[in-house]
Order: sequence, then structure tokens, then C-alpha cells
Amino acid sequence: MKQQLFSCWCCLLLTVWSISVAAAQEEFEAQRTVISALIEKLGSSDFTTRELAQSRLRELGLVAFDQLHEAQTDNDIEVAKRATYLIRSLQVQWSLRTDAPEVRRLLAKYDEKNPAGRRSLMEQLASLPDSKGLEALSRMVRFESDGRQSRYAALQLMKMAVPEATEQEEAFATRLQELHALSSRTAARWMEAYSKSLLDAEDSLPLWDQVTRKEEQLLTTFPGRTSRGLVRDLLRRQFGLLRQLERQEEAAVVARRSVNLLDGSREQLIEAIDWFASEKSWKFAEVIADRFPVEFQEYPELMYRLAEAFLEGGDEERANQQAAIALAINPEDLDAHLTLASFLASRQHHRWAIAEYQQGIQQAPLESEVGVRMRILLGEIFHDLRQDDDARLVFEPVVENRENDDLKQSVIRFYSRMESFVSRYWYFRACDHASRQQWDKQRECLEAGFNEDSDDGDILIAMYRFKESDEAFRAKALEAIQRSVTSYEDQIKAIEVKIKNTLDRLEKQRLQWDLARAFNQYAWLVCNTTGDYQKAVDYSVKSLEIRNWESASYLDTLGHAYFAAKDFENAVKYQQQAVDKDPGSVGMRRQLKVFQDALNKQRTNQG
Repeated sequence: MKQQLFSCWCCLLLTVWSISVAAAQEEFEAQRTVISALIEKLGSSDFTTRELAQSRLRELGLVAFDQLHEAQTDNDIEVAKRATYLIRSLQVQWSLRTDAPEVRRLLAKYDEKNPAGRRSLMEQLASLPDSKGLEALSRMVRFESDGRQSRYAALQLMKMAVPEATEQEEAFATRLQELHALSSRTAARWMEAYSKSLLDAEDSLPLWDQVTRKEEQLLTTFPGRTSRGLVRDLLRRQFGLLRQLERQEEAAVVARRSVNLLDGSREQLIEAIDWFASEKSWKFAEVIADRFPVEFQEYPELMYRLAEAFLEGGDEERANQQAAIALAINPEDLDAHLTLASFLASRQHHRWAIAEYQQGIQQAPLESEVGVRMRILLGEIFHDLRQDDDARLVFEPVVENRENDDLKQSVIRFYSRMESFVSRYWYFRACDHASRQQWDKQRECLEAGFNEDSDDGDILIAMYRFKESDEAFRAKALEAIQRSVTSYEDQIKAIEVKIKNTLDRLEKQRLQWDLARAFNQYAWLVCNTTGDYQKAVDYSVKSLEIRNWESASYLDTLGHAYFAAKDFENAVKYQQQAVDKDPGSVGMRRQLKVFQDALNKQRTNQG
């Protein structure tokens, strides 16, 4: 189907571009000669001659666009002024009848958009399947009056998915050449280099070097006509091509040229390092650090990225040295280091994240909100890593001071009540004893946690799975599970009634989140114990619909729910999504492996 679609749009006849390049070349050159003469007359000393030339150029319309665009910078002020006027008066039909419906919808109000809005539409066109936005973006390369916008459109064309089949890739590249062959715009030369690289990467290298160096020179001499971002992205294209051809030394030179464009702002440095990391070119993080040593000493997030680069490069000692430097930067800025710890955990640098949390806990007063939050997050990391005794030690000072009113107020910002926090503490202790096969002590801790919060889902799940359970203990667990399940269902019904009867938008939104939480809690408890597994799936889906499928923990619940319902394929699907959203969660990764093993076994048994 995709091949048919591709072949169809390759055969479409669109305006002047529908004529083959070979057939149009002679006419094109003749037109250029006529247009050049008319543009020259725009600067005539005779007023009538100027007016007649301007009128004739207006009649020619878009055929004269390229040359008029160049004439805007003519040394003759009168020529430049009249060329600018003509460019602004030309009407471009951005959407054509032959465009796909999605393209026409996007371009319906293109003329009304500001530059940022136009760039957003270009990005959307580039992301359309089956290269549907190719023709429209090519129009923008040709006819966008702002040279920077024209260049941005060219970069979006380079980001479009290229057909995988060789024949289709060649057709794609050939069509790009046809669309831009008659244009003298700078961005058209970019497209010439790009399309040529698709057909013969090696042969395109001289043109790429010419294009990038010319743009770098323009940035130096006339910075208003381009931008650092445009030059950077162009160089990155060249860098990728050179690496593809295994020309590592030349690629390194281009990478350093892109680094030279950085202005030293925190955001720009982070973006650059992250981009090189995405390309698995971590060594260039050190190149950036050498160029901006002051900034790296000031911003710990930069230093951690450098540490990450050393780690990926196999130099663990230097990585840890850089991480230690980052940890010591502005240790009193607790909020900043809290953010850093979360970032490090998401990148699976748990050891560095733990150090950040531990330092923050030492700095923050026990009863402070930030101090409590750090303890909660650190405790959960330790639990995720199955270091539950360490998790217990992190929570213990709060438990020992549970009667402190200020501490209570901080705790209830994250837990519904202090008892729930204390129950979590006992759960960590129970998990630690279970890992040591200390069953009696595990049971004591589970009962202590249950006494604090009889609705703690993880306590109830652990009680249900307790290896050394007797009849009375199991009955107690089953009764408590059923009571909690009933309670969640009652909560769901009550919240749904409140939502129906509430007119206040903000209150309705808050209630929706409460409803999602109740759905998720029901699903989590049931799918990990006993009950209606299909309802658990349904409720989990509802919770995610409310949360726009953005919550990793709720996706984790759905994976477990499908696993309980023996739908291993969906269990793997949604657990993978959970891992993708929270790559730092070791526990989610462990469960994904369990679900994958179950699916593979099922497929093997089914032959």
C-alpha cells in the first residue's frame, strides 16, 4: 500500500514543478534573462521605466520570485526597495487541490501564522506518513520570503522518513531534485546536497562542505539572514553523513565546528551534550567542557552529563570524579539538587542519585517538606534496588518523630496521613526480612503495617503472598482485600456522582484525578491478589484515559492487570510503555522480563 501511495504522489503534476527539469531548462534560462533585465530597470533614472518594470515583474508573479528575493540586497537602494515591495505583494498558494486532505487542513491558515506558528506547521508536515508533506514543504523552501523560514523548511524535509526500499528511496531523492532544481534559493542548494547524499553519499560530500561553510560565513557576516540553530542543524546533518561513511576524523572536525557555534548558555550546552549522547558520540561532551570550563563548574547538570560521557566511554574513575564535583556545586540549593537526583535516577545512575538525596537529607531539616520528599524518593529508590534495609533507615527518623506537628504537615503533602507513611516503613522492613527468609519477622512487620493502614495495597499484597501463611492469617488477608476492593468501588461511585454534579471546572478536574487514583488502586490490588481480573483491566484503562496515558506507574498497573488476566501479549506491550516512560525503574524492568518470559513460554506451548 505504501509503495502504491509513494508511486502515486511521485506522478502528480503540480503547477510549474510538474514540467520535467530537462524540458524546462531552456525556458527557465530565457525567463531569467528577461527578469534580470527588468530588475535592472527598477533602478532606472526614469520614473516611467521603473514603474513599467515593476508592473511587468508583478505580472510575472512567482516565476520572478527567486531573482526578486536576491535583489532585496542589491547595492542600488531603489532596486532593493522595489524588489522587497514586490516580494511582499506576491500571493503564494500554499495549499493546492492535489495535496492530501491532512496537508490542506494544516495549511488552511498558514498565511495568518507568525514565524513560530509556521515552523510548527512545517514540523507537522514533515511528520505526516508516506511523505505526504513533501510537496508543501518544498513550496515553503521555494517561496517563503524569510530566508530563515525557507531554510527551516529544508531542514524539516531532511527529517522526513525516507522510504526503506532502494527503488523508493531513489524515487524520493529524484523527486526532491526535481522540486528544487529550478530554484536559486540557498535552501534549495541544501536540498540539492541532501538529495544527492541519498543517491550517492560519497559524491555529495564536496557539496555538503560548500553548503555548510557558506552558511557559517553568512552567520559571521550577516547574522540576521540565518541563525546559530540553522547552521548547527545543517552541520549535524553533515556530521551524520560523515559518520555513516566512517570518515571519523572529518566528522570530528565538523562536530567541533558545531561546538564553536555554542554561546555558553546552560540550555544550549545541555541540548548539545544530549544530542551528541543520542548519537553515541559522548567524547564531544569533553570537547564542549573544554570550551566552556566556567559554565561546567557553575552548573552541576552539565558536570553530570560529562560524567555520563566518561562512563559511557568506559572511564568509570573519571566519571565518578566528575560526579563528585557536580555533587559539591551549590549543595545548599536543595530544590536544584532534588531535580538533579530525579534526573539521575531516570538515566539509571542510581548511585549518583542516592548521593544527591543523601546530601540533601543531611542539609534539610527533618520536618521540612523538601527533607520529607527526599526521604520518600530515596526510600523508594532503595526499595526498587531491593535494598530495603537502607529504605527502612531512611524512613526511620520520620517514624520516630511522628508526633511532631510540623513533620506531620510535611508528610501529608505526599501521603494521605502519617499512618500511611509509617505503614510504608513497615513494608520496607517486611521486604528486607523476606529477602533473608526471616518469615516470622516478616509477618510481624506486615501486621504492624496493617495496623497502621489496613488499606495499604502493598501490605495486603505481601500478606496474600506470604510464604509461611496459616489459615487464620490468610483469611485475615482475604477479608482485608475484599474490604478494600469494596471500599475502592464505593469511592469510584461516589466520585463519579460528584463529578456529574459539579460545575466548577477546577474542582471537576481534581475529582477526575481522584477517580483515576481510585481506579488504579482497585486494579493494582486485585491484579496482584485475587478478584475480577477483567474488571481490573477495565479500571486500569479508565485510569489511564483520565491521565492521558502519561503515567508510568499506571501503565505498570495495566501491565500487571493483563498479566493476571493471562493476556501476556498486552502485558508485555504496556509494561514496555511503562519502562519507556520511567527508564530508571529497575522494578518495572524486572516485571517486563517476567511478562516476556511468560509470553515466550505461551508461544512455545502453542507451537
